[in-house]
Amino acid sequence: MKIRLFPIVALFLILLQSCATNSQDKISEDPLSGFFQKDTVVILVTDSGLGGLSVAANIAQRMESHGIFRSTQVVFFNAQPSREQGYNSMKTSEEKIAVFNNALEAMVSNFNPDVILIACNTLSVIYDYTEFSKTSTIPVIGVVEAGVKLMGEANQVNKNASILLFATTTTVYQDTHRKGLAELGVDTNQVITQSCPKLAGAIERGTHSSETDSLVELYTKNAISNLSDAEKDVLVSLNCTHYPYIKELFEEKIEAQGLNVIAVLDPNPYMADLLFPRQYINRIAEPEVSVYVLSQPVLDDDRIASIAPLINEVSPITAEALENWDFDPQFFEWESIVKAK
Repeated sequence: MKIRLFPIVALFLILLQSCATNSQDKISEDPLSGFFQKDTVVILVTDSGLGGLSVAANIAQRMESHGIFRSTQVVFFNAQPSREQGYNSMKTSEEKIAVFNNALEAMVSNFNPDVILIACNTLSVIYDYTEFSKTSTIPVIGVVEAGVKLMGEANQVNKNASILLFATTTTVYQDTHRKGLAELGVDTNQVITQSCPKLAGAIERGTHSSETDSLVELYTKNAISNLSDAEKDVLVSLNCTHYPYIKELFEEKIEAQGLNVIAVLDPNPYMADLLFPRQYINRIAEPEVSVYVLSQPVLDDDRIASIAPLINEVSPITAEALENWDFDPQFFEWESIVKAK
Protein backbone atom coordinates (compact mmCIF):
# COMPACT_ATOMS: atom_id res chain seq x y z
CA MET A 1 0.00 0.00 0.00
CA LYS A 2 2.79 2.43 0.82
CA ILE A 3 4.34 1.91 -2.57
CA ARG A 4 1.05 2.62 -4.33
CA LEU A 5 0.22 5.69 -2.25
CA PHE A 6 3.63 7.30 -2.58
CA PRO A 7 3.19 8.55 -6.16
CA ILE A 8 -0.22 9.96 -5.24
CA VAL A 9 1.14 11.76 -2.18
CA ALA A 10 4.11 13.02 -4.14
CA LEU A 11 1.84 14.28 -6.90
CA PHE A 12 -0.39 15.99 -4.32
CA LEU A 13 2.62 17.74 -2.76
CA ILE A 14 3.84 18.87 -6.16
CA LEU A 15 0.42 20.25 -7.05
CA LEU A 16 0.14 21.94 -3.65
CA GLN A 17 3.52 23.58 -4.09
CA SER A 18 2.57 24.62 -7.62
CA CYS A 19 -0.67 26.21 -6.39
CA ALA A 20 1.20 28.06 -3.65
CA THR A 21 3.75 29.30 -6.17
CA ASN A 22 1.04 30.42 -8.58
CA SER A 23 -0.77 32.18 -5.74
CA GLN A 24 2.42 33.97 -4.73
CA ASP A 25 3.02 34.93 -8.36
CA LYS A 26 -0.47 36.42 -8.57
CA ILE A 27 0.09 38.37 -5.38
CA SER A 28 3.44 39.67 -6.59
CA GLU A 29 1.89 40.56 -9.96
CA ASP A 30 -0.77 42.72 -8.26
CA PRO A 31 0.46 46.25 -8.95
CA LEU A 32 -1.18 47.57 -5.78
CA SER A 33 -0.01 44.76 -3.48
CA GLY A 34 2.39 47.06 -1.59
CA PHE A 35 0.38 50.24 -1.92
CA PHE A 36 -1.99 49.57 0.96
CA GLN A 37 0.83 48.68 3.33
CA LYS A 38 1.89 52.34 3.37
CA ASP A 39 0.93 54.94 5.93
CA THR A 40 1.47 58.00 3.72
CA VAL A 41 0.86 58.07 -0.03
CA VAL A 42 1.02 60.38 -3.03
CA ILE A 43 -1.69 59.70 -5.61
CA LEU A 44 -1.02 61.40 -8.94
CA VAL A 45 -3.87 61.99 -11.38
CA THR A 46 -3.03 63.28 -14.85
CA ASP A 47 -5.01 64.42 -17.87
CA SER A 48 -4.46 66.52 -20.99
CA GLY A 49 -6.76 69.22 -19.65
CA LEU A 50 -9.04 69.62 -16.65
CA GLY A 51 -11.45 66.73 -17.19
CA GLY A 52 -9.50 64.45 -14.88
CA LEU A 53 -10.00 66.85 -12.00
CA SER A 54 -13.30 65.07 -11.45
CA VAL A 55 -11.30 61.89 -10.73
CA ALA A 56 -8.97 63.75 -8.37
CA ALA A 57 -11.97 65.25 -6.57
CA ASN A 58 -13.63 61.86 -6.24
CA ILE A 59 -10.45 60.36 -4.76
CA ALA A 60 -9.91 63.26 -2.35
CA GLN A 61 -13.50 63.10 -1.10
CA ARG A 62 -13.40 59.35 -0.59
CA MET A 63 -10.00 59.43 1.09
CA GLU A 64 -11.38 61.94 3.59
CA SER A 65 -14.45 59.83 4.36
CA HIS A 66 -13.02 56.30 4.04
CA GLY A 67 -9.87 56.57 6.16
CA ILE A 68 -7.58 54.38 4.05
CA PHE A 69 -4.29 56.17 4.82
CA ARG A 70 -3.07 58.41 7.61
CA SER A 71 -1.89 61.01 5.10
CA THR A 72 -2.80 61.30 1.42
CA GLN A 73 -1.64 63.91 -1.05
CA VAL A 74 -3.63 63.97 -4.28
CA VAL A 75 -1.67 65.65 -7.06
CA PHE A 76 -3.41 66.64 -10.27
CA PHE A 77 -1.12 67.43 -13.20
CA ASN A 78 -2.39 68.88 -16.46
CA ALA A 79 -0.09 67.19 -18.99
CA GLN A 80 -1.20 69.26 -21.97
CA PRO A 81 2.08 70.57 -23.42
CA SER A 82 0.88 74.15 -24.00
CA ARG A 83 -2.23 76.21 -24.65
CA GLU A 84 -1.57 75.99 -28.38
CA GLN A 85 -0.53 72.34 -28.49
CA GLY A 86 -2.58 69.35 -27.38
CA TYR A 87 -2.11 65.64 -27.99
CA ASN A 88 -5.05 65.30 -30.37
CA SER A 89 -3.58 67.98 -32.63
CA MET A 90 -0.19 66.25 -32.93
CA LYS A 91 0.38 64.79 -36.39
CA THR A 92 1.65 61.32 -35.48
CA SER A 93 1.24 58.70 -32.77
CA GLU A 94 5.01 58.74 -32.30
CA GLU A 95 4.85 62.39 -31.27
CA LYS A 96 2.07 61.74 -28.76
CA ILE A 97 3.91 58.77 -27.25
CA ALA A 98 7.25 60.55 -26.92
CA VAL A 99 5.74 63.72 -25.43
CA PHE A 100 3.63 61.81 -22.91
CA ASN A 101 6.65 59.69 -21.99
CA ASN A 102 8.54 62.88 -21.12
CA ALA A 103 5.60 64.05 -19.04
CA LEU A 104 5.49 60.77 -17.09
CA GLU A 105 9.21 60.89 -16.39
CA ALA A 106 8.87 64.45 -15.08
CA MET A 107 5.92 63.49 -12.86
CA VAL A 108 7.94 60.75 -11.20
CA SER A 109 11.04 62.92 -10.79
CA ASN A 110 9.10 65.76 -9.19
CA PHE A 111 6.40 64.01 -7.16
CA ASN A 112 7.61 60.43 -6.53
CA PRO A 113 4.00 59.12 -6.67
CA ASP A 114 2.93 55.80 -5.18
CA VAL A 115 0.34 55.32 -7.93
CA ILE A 116 -0.55 57.13 -11.16
CA LEU A 117 -4.07 57.40 -12.55
CA ILE A 118 -4.27 58.39 -16.22
CA ALA A 119 -7.63 60.15 -16.19
CA CYS A 120 -7.59 60.69 -19.93
CA ASN A 121 -8.71 58.27 -22.62
CA THR A 122 -6.35 59.75 -25.20
CA LEU A 123 -3.33 59.29 -22.95
CA SER A 124 -4.51 55.91 -21.68
CA VAL A 125 -4.62 54.43 -25.18
CA ILE A 126 -1.02 55.49 -25.92
CA TYR A 127 0.43 54.68 -22.48
CA ASP A 128 1.38 51.08 -23.28
CA TYR A 129 3.55 52.31 -26.15
CA THR A 130 5.71 54.57 -23.95
CA GLU A 131 9.16 53.57 -22.71
CA PHE A 132 7.97 54.50 -19.22
CA SER A 133 5.40 51.69 -19.28
CA LYS A 134 8.13 49.15 -20.02
CA THR A 135 10.52 50.14 -17.23
CA SER A 136 8.58 51.76 -14.38
CA THR A 137 7.55 49.81 -11.28
CA ILE A 138 4.98 52.41 -10.22
CA PRO A 139 1.38 51.14 -10.49
CA VAL A 140 -0.51 52.87 -13.28
CA ILE A 141 -4.31 52.78 -13.67
CA GLY A 142 -5.83 53.88 -16.98
CA VAL A 143 -9.38 55.05 -17.56
CA VAL A 144 -9.83 53.04 -20.78
CA GLU A 145 -9.89 49.70 -18.97
CA ALA A 146 -12.45 51.11 -16.54
CA GLY A 147 -14.62 52.27 -19.42
CA VAL A 148 -14.47 48.89 -21.14
CA LYS A 149 -15.43 47.04 -17.94
CA LEU A 150 -18.26 49.46 -17.23
CA MET A 151 -19.71 49.03 -20.72
CA GLY A 152 -19.25 45.27 -20.51
CA GLU A 153 -21.19 45.09 -17.25
CA ALA A 154 -23.97 47.31 -18.60
CA ASN A 155 -24.18 45.15 -21.73
CA GLN A 156 -24.66 42.02 -19.63
CA VAL A 157 -27.76 43.57 -18.07
CA ASN A 158 -29.03 45.20 -21.28
CA LYS A 159 -27.99 42.82 -24.05
CA ASN A 160 -30.34 44.30 -26.67
CA ALA A 161 -29.33 47.90 -26.14
CA SER A 162 -26.96 49.69 -28.50
CA ILE A 163 -23.95 51.51 -27.05
CA LEU A 164 -23.24 55.07 -28.16
CA LEU A 165 -19.58 55.63 -27.37
CA PHE A 166 -18.43 59.27 -27.42
CA ALA A 167 -14.70 60.01 -27.29
CA THR A 168 -11.86 62.13 -28.66
CA THR A 169 -10.51 61.62 -32.17
CA THR A 170 -7.39 59.81 -30.95
CA THR A 171 -9.40 57.48 -28.72
CA VAL A 172 -11.78 56.55 -31.53
CA TYR A 173 -8.90 56.08 -33.99
CA GLN A 174 -7.06 53.67 -31.66
CA ASP A 175 -10.31 51.65 -31.28
CA THR A 176 -9.13 50.27 -27.93
CA HIS A 177 -12.59 50.25 -26.37
CA ARG A 178 -14.18 48.20 -29.15
CA LYS A 179 -11.30 45.72 -29.06
CA GLY A 180 -11.67 45.37 -25.30
CA LEU A 181 -15.42 44.90 -25.58
CA ALA A 182 -14.91 42.19 -28.21
CA GLU A 183 -12.63 40.35 -25.78
CA LEU A 184 -15.45 40.48 -23.22
CA GLY A 185 -17.81 38.88 -25.70
CA VAL A 186 -19.78 42.02 -26.56
CA ASP A 187 -21.12 42.17 -30.11
CA THR A 188 -19.29 45.22 -31.45
CA ASN A 189 -22.00 45.70 -34.09
CA GLN A 190 -23.98 47.11 -31.17
CA VAL A 191 -21.30 49.75 -30.52
CA ILE A 192 -21.44 53.09 -32.34
CA THR A 193 -18.28 55.15 -31.86
CA GLN A 194 -18.44 58.91 -32.33
CA SER A 195 -15.44 61.21 -32.22
CA CYS A 196 -16.08 64.67 -30.78
CA PRO A 197 -13.41 67.13 -31.97
CA LYS A 198 -13.09 70.32 -29.92
CA LEU A 199 -15.73 69.30 -27.38
CA ALA A 200 -13.33 68.93 -24.44
CA GLY A 201 -12.02 72.46 -24.98
CA ALA A 202 -15.55 73.82 -25.31
CA ILE A 203 -16.53 72.20 -22.00
CA GLU A 204 -13.56 73.82 -20.26
CA ARG A 205 -14.54 77.20 -21.68
CA GLY A 206 -18.14 76.80 -20.57
CA THR A 207 -20.24 73.79 -19.64
CA HIS A 208 -23.45 75.73 -20.44
CA SER A 209 -22.18 77.66 -23.45
CA SER A 210 -23.85 77.72 -26.87
CA GLU A 211 -20.63 76.24 -28.30
CA THR A 212 -20.84 73.20 -26.02
CA ASP A 213 -24.57 72.82 -26.68
CA SER A 214 -24.21 72.91 -30.47
CA LEU A 215 -21.30 70.46 -30.50
CA VAL A 216 -23.17 67.93 -28.35
CA GLU A 217 -26.22 68.25 -30.60
CA LEU A 218 -24.07 67.69 -33.69
CA TYR A 219 -22.24 64.64 -32.33
CA THR A 220 -25.30 62.97 -30.84
CA LYS A 221 -27.14 63.35 -34.16
CA ASN A 222 -24.17 61.89 -36.03
CA ALA A 223 -24.04 58.89 -33.70
CA ILE A 224 -27.79 58.28 -33.82
CA SER A 225 -27.75 58.39 -37.62
CA ASN A 226 -25.84 55.10 -37.53
CA LEU A 227 -28.65 53.31 -35.69
CA SER A 228 -31.50 51.53 -37.40
CA ASP A 229 -35.04 52.78 -36.90
CA ALA A 230 -35.77 49.72 -34.75
CA GLU A 231 -33.02 50.54 -32.24
CA LYS A 232 -34.51 52.69 -29.48
CA ASP A 233 -32.78 51.62 -26.25
CA VAL A 234 -29.24 52.93 -25.84
CA LEU A 235 -26.41 53.00 -23.34
CA VAL A 236 -24.42 56.24 -23.55
CA SER A 237 -20.73 55.87 -22.73
CA LEU A 238 -18.75 59.08 -22.13
CA ASN A 239 -15.15 58.15 -22.83
CA CYS A 240 -13.42 61.46 -22.35
CA THR A 241 -13.02 62.63 -18.75
CA HIS A 242 -14.43 66.04 -19.70
CA TYR A 243 -17.75 64.71 -20.98
CA PRO A 244 -19.31 63.64 -17.64
CA TYR A 245 -19.37 67.33 -16.65
CA ILE A 246 -22.25 67.62 -19.14
CA LYS A 247 -23.78 64.14 -18.98
CA GLU A 248 -27.27 65.60 -18.50
CA LEU A 249 -26.84 67.49 -21.77
CA PHE A 250 -25.91 64.29 -23.62
CA GLU A 251 -28.96 62.53 -22.20
CA GLU A 252 -31.25 65.44 -23.03
CA LYS A 253 -30.07 65.70 -26.65
CA ILE A 254 -30.35 61.94 -27.27
CA GLU A 255 -33.79 61.54 -25.70
CA ALA A 256 -35.01 64.57 -27.68
CA GLN A 257 -34.37 62.48 -30.79
CA GLY A 258 -36.75 59.76 -29.64
CA LEU A 259 -34.37 57.31 -28.00
CA ASN A 260 -34.56 55.77 -24.54
CA VAL A 261 -31.35 56.32 -22.59
CA ILE A 262 -31.06 53.37 -20.22
CA ALA A 263 -27.93 54.73 -18.54
CA VAL A 264 -25.16 57.27 -19.01
CA LEU A 265 -21.89 55.48 -18.24
CA ASP A 266 -19.18 57.52 -16.50
CA PRO A 267 -15.85 55.67 -16.06
CA ASN A 268 -14.33 58.50 -13.99
CA PRO A 269 -15.34 57.36 -10.47
CA TYR A 270 -15.28 53.72 -11.58
CA MET A 271 -11.52 53.84 -12.27
CA ALA A 272 -10.83 55.07 -8.72
CA ASP A 273 -12.59 52.10 -7.10
CA LEU A 274 -9.34 50.09 -7.08
CA LEU A 275 -8.02 52.48 -4.44
CA PHE A 276 -10.83 51.66 -2.00
CA PRO A 277 -10.92 47.93 -1.21
CA ARG A 278 -13.35 47.08 1.58
CA GLN A 279 -10.79 45.55 3.90
CA TYR A 280 -8.92 48.86 4.27
CA ILE A 281 -11.87 51.23 4.71
CA ASN A 282 -12.03 53.11 8.03
CA ARG A 283 -8.76 51.74 9.39
CA ILE A 284 -7.69 55.37 10.08
CA ALA A 285 -9.91 57.50 12.31
CA GLU A 286 -8.71 60.97 11.28
CA PRO A 287 -7.08 60.87 7.84
CA GLU A 288 -5.29 63.91 6.47
CA VAL A 289 -5.91 64.71 2.81
CA SER A 290 -4.41 67.50 0.72
CA VAL A 291 -4.73 68.37 -2.97
CA TYR A 292 -2.25 70.11 -5.25
CA VAL A 293 -2.94 71.22 -8.83
CA LEU A 294 -0.14 71.90 -11.32
CA SER A 295 -0.44 72.78 -15.00
CA GLN A 296 2.15 73.12 -17.73
CA PRO A 297 -0.02 75.51 -19.80
CA VAL A 298 -1.68 78.61 -18.38
CA LEU A 299 -5.22 78.01 -17.09
CA ASP A 300 -7.57 80.80 -18.09
CA ASP A 301 -9.84 82.27 -15.43
CA ASP A 302 -12.94 81.37 -17.43
CA ARG A 303 -11.92 77.71 -17.53
CA ILE A 304 -11.38 77.65 -13.77
CA ALA A 305 -14.72 79.43 -13.25
CA SER A 306 -16.45 76.83 -15.42
CA ILE A 307 -14.99 73.74 -13.72
CA ALA A 308 -14.46 74.81 -10.09
CA PRO A 309 -18.17 74.92 -9.06
CA LEU A 310 -18.70 71.39 -10.40
CA ILE A 311 -15.63 70.14 -8.53
CA ASN A 312 -16.70 71.94 -5.36
CA GLU A 313 -19.88 69.86 -5.22
CA VAL A 314 -17.72 66.75 -4.78
CA SER A 315 -14.61 67.99 -3.01
CA PRO A 316 -14.21 71.57 -1.76
CA ILE A 317 -10.48 71.08 -1.09
CA THR A 318 -9.97 70.08 -4.73
CA ALA A 319 -11.88 73.14 -5.95
CA GLU A 320 -9.74 75.30 -3.68
CA ALA A 321 -6.58 73.69 -5.06
CA LEU A 322 -7.76 74.45 -8.60
CA GLU A 323 -8.36 78.08 -7.73
CA ASN A 324 -4.84 78.24 -6.26
CA TRP A 325 -3.16 76.19 -9.00
CA ASP A 326 0.56 76.32 -9.77
CA PHE A 327 2.11 76.95 -13.17
CA ASP A 328 5.31 75.43 -14.61
CA PRO A 329 5.68 75.96 -18.38
CA GLN A 330 8.93 73.96 -18.42
CA PHE A 331 7.81 70.97 -16.37
CA PHE A 332 8.54 68.59 -19.26
CA GLU A 333 10.09 69.04 -22.69
CA TRP A 334 8.00 68.60 -25.83
CA GLU A 335 8.85 71.24 -28.43
CA SER A 336 11.88 69.48 -29.92
CA ILE A 337 9.80 66.32 -30.43
CA VAL A 338 6.93 68.03 -32.22
CA LYS A 339 9.09 70.43 -34.23
CA ALA A 340 11.43 67.65 -35.32
CA LYS A 341 8.65 65.92 -37.26
